[in-house]
Amino acid sequence: MSDESWDERFRQFLRKTGEDFRRAGDEVRAEAQRLVDAAMDPEKQQRVRDRLNELNDWARKTAQDMAGAMGEAASRAETAFQSASDKVAEATAKVRGKPARAARPKRKPAAAAKKKKGQTKARPAKKKSAGKRKR
Repeated sequence: MSDESWDERFRQFLRKTGEDFRRAGDEVRAEAQRLVDAAMDPEKQQRVRDRLNELNDWARKTAQDMAGAMGEAASRAETAFQSASDKVAEATAKVRGKPARAARPKRKPAAAAKKKKGQTKARPAKKKSAGKRKR
């Protein structure tokens, strides 16, 4: 293959590629302009705002429903746990022959978790090391 024919084919390739790039650039520019025009349309902006408000309302309602369902499930689980522990205590008392304790009063979970003011967790005393004395 001669250098001249290769050079000519290379120039044709560059011309064709340049035209393809120009066409693609024009298409991108036209699409970008169409999107900008659509974004600037007040009617479309209002539709987007309305849709976002609907989505916000739906998300808020769904979150509230989910929180209520989770609270109800936690309450049911707590009741079931207390009932089961009472039954175990009664069965244990029957086996040992002792009278069962009176049923425990139901507690609110939040009340059990609250600490009184000024109450702190006790810390274990530090052990003295049996190492060498420091001077």
